[in-house]
Amino acid sequence: METKEIFDAAPLSVSQFLSETGQGLYIPPYQRAYSWELPKIRRLLSDVAHGLDQLAEFEDSICFLGTVIALRDINYTTVEPKYRSQVPSKVMTIIDGQQRMTTLLLLTTVLHEEIRVRAEKLTRDDEPSVWCYNQALDVTGRLSNCFEEDMRYGEHRYYPRLIRSYYDVWSRNKGEARYRSPIGYYLESYGAYARDPDAVKPYRHVPIDPDKTDGVDLEAYRHLDRMRDQMRSMLRKAVGAGVKREDDIQLPTGTDIGQSQNLQFALFNSEFPPSVVEQLEDDAKMTPLTRLIVFANYLLHRVTVAVVTAKREDYGFDMFEALNTTGQPLTAIETFKPRAIKEEGLDEWQESESKLHFDVVEAYLDREGSSSADKRQTVTSSVLLPFAMFQDGTKLTKRLNDQRRYLRTVFDKDPDIVARRKVLAGLAQVARFYEGPWGSPTKVPSCDDATLRTQAGIALAALREGGHDIVVGLLTRYFAAHRLSSPETVESSARQFLLAARSCAAFYALWRGSFGSTAGIDGVYRSLMTHVVEEGMPRFARFERDLTEVPPVEALQSYLKEQLRSEGIYDKQQWVARAAMTPVYQHSKPLTRLLLLAASQNSTPDSATPGLVVRGKSGLLETLELERWNDEAFATIEHVAPQAPSSNGSWNADLYEDPELINRIGNLTLLPAVENASASNRAWHLKRLMFRALSAATVEEAEKTLADAEAQGLRLGSGAGEIVRQARYLPLVAALAQREEEWTAEFVEARSQRLCSLAWDALTPWLGFEP
Repeated sequence: METKEIFDAAPLSVSQFLSETGQGLYIPPYQRAYSWELPKIRRLLSDVAHGLDQLAEFEDSICFLGTVIALRDINYTTVEPKYRSQVPSKVMTIIDGQQRMTTLLLLTTVLHEEIRVRAEKLTRDDEPSVWCYNQALDVTGRLSNCFEEDMRYGEHRYYPRLIRSYYDVWSRNKGEARYRSPIGYYLESYGAYARDPDAVKPYRHVPIDPDKTDGVDLEAYRHLDRMRDQMRSMLRKAVGAGVKREDDIQLPTGTDIGQSQNLQFALFNSEFPPSVVEQLEDDAKMTPLTRLIVFANYLLHRVTVAVVTAKREDYGFDMFEALNTTGQPLTAIETFKPRAIKEEGLDEWQESESKLHFDVVEAYLDREGSSSADKRQTVTSSVLLPFAMFQDGTKLTKRLNDQRRYLRTVFDKDPDIVARRKVLAGLAQVARFYEGPWGSPTKVPSCDDATLRTQAGIALAALREGGHDIVVGLLTRYFAAHRLSSPETVESSARQFLLAARSCAAFYALWRGSFGSTAGIDGVYRSLMTHVVEEGMPRFARFERDLTEVPPVEALQSYLKEQLRSEGIYDKQQWVARAAMTPVYQHSKPLTRLLLLAASQNSTPDSATPGLVVRGKSGLLETLELERWNDEAFATIEHVAPQAPSSNGSWNADLYEDPELINRIGNLTLLPAVENASASNRAWHLKRLMFRALSAATVEEAEKTLADAEAQGLRLGSGAGEIVRQARYLPLVAALAQREEEWTAEFVEARSQRLCSLAWDALTPWLGFEP
């Protein structure tokens, strides 16, 4: 295949592009509504006016308006609905550039109206007025060819040049033609006015009947009408009398036009008659009209666009992404929507199950991605990547074309409409999961086991804050199974989801706690979610199957435990040995918090080894729950020995011989957010005083300890007293406060071993290990 078979590219004038015989421009349904505001319209008019002004001096002056990317749809595959025999012979589906095309078409109608109305007021009793009238007839004819196509016969023989899918239908026949989009309705309405030989007054737009809007927001019609009126006002001001403001459109004066042979030859192919030149200097009626005629001729013949015509829609989108620098690229979900509409049928779409699913997804994208086009793309990817994982374990990229192709592929995999609706239902379930427990872990399903529910909450919070999005697809399946379950199974399916969330968090903590990095954890989940699995692995229902079909959590846990076994971290001794050597802080702070909270679960200071903790009785202090994750008392990860050695040698040098030791769990604790962060870099005996104040049994004891610390040079700041008074029991801090000996590398290693051992004991039951 040669490159020329993929796309064509040509610079075309406005007249060449818009007036090509038999050509209709088509806005596909994924394109956004017309949204250009006044500043963009003023800039476009100013650019055209500037190019015209340059023409007086430079005969090759043109104004370039950028690139239009279109699909030459010779088979009308993008045109819906349609009467095939009635469609224009050349359909150009606009992939990029519809905002500029809509604006240019509005401009051609405004110029047509202004020139026509003014020309009818000429007396036509002398050479200059006859010449001007004929020029007006000529240019208005060429303008009308831009905004409508004459199909030569039929009751509705005049087609609006640009229409929008679903709302508009080209046809010559009465009862078939329909133009109900803002641009389609306007172009048809103005076209009827332009063809009326008795219409000598300015065009008066009649707003569309609200009952005929077919779901289009009336504000879209009003916006287009407002922009048209503003455009007309700018042109009238440009040729009117009076002082011009700096931001007004500046057109060449009558004198400038009469004295510029460059302009005359370039736009009219001959010099103006001398009588016309003379009249242009002082005739009140003819001069403004001639200035508009000159402007219209420049617009038609010297304003250009680079039209890139793709042979396939995919190629068009690829080029759009490569060329686009200022526009708002459409997301894969937006460009997929027409395929879903076509499947249901236009007439059935509004009441269809598919639309309900799409509404859920679009509402989520609108809420989360409304701040910018880039944000919307990011949010769309955050839905599609786990959706692909959810469907079949596919590793989908963030490239728009890959995402578009994947959506079409998975949608077309089964021709049955019920199966295709389930694909859309899957998209909606991902959005619901984001809006629900992933976005706010307090929204986990209700369950009669309160402990399980709050532990699932902290599990989800840790996974989300740790950026462990790879589990979203899997957990969405369990969440969807719960949401769609029958009343008889709703309790058991809620429990399955909560157990799955907890299992994923435990696996995340054990895997990454051992390796530090992700170390292939994504592949573990992808293998689980792919359709072709090894014997004995849990299976997830695919494509046409019900979303309520998920493997029992016990099967999921067995699979995850087997992955730990294959990596040699399945038993406690193996895991503790690896995790105690991992500089967990430098890899992930949320992971560090989860491991420290797990180590704190029902722990108490070890009286046999001051500075360490041991497991206490059940219920002593539940730290593995969502409330503790959000508790300010456990908010800050504090290095006991500072990350960098002090210049005064107040910390043992052996702490810094191994650069990783300082970031291992044994040198870390959880603290309230102490106001004076400089306390972190003080000597061990001063920091121990701070720990004692924060873990004192009474407020009086705490304040006395703070006073002792301040006497020795450790001032925590004005808020320290309040922090101390509100501090709750902090087992890790309480244990640190009891260590009288120096803080050494040997002790950090011992403490790492102990904390990892306690974390293992707290987390492994979540994954189905026997206590």
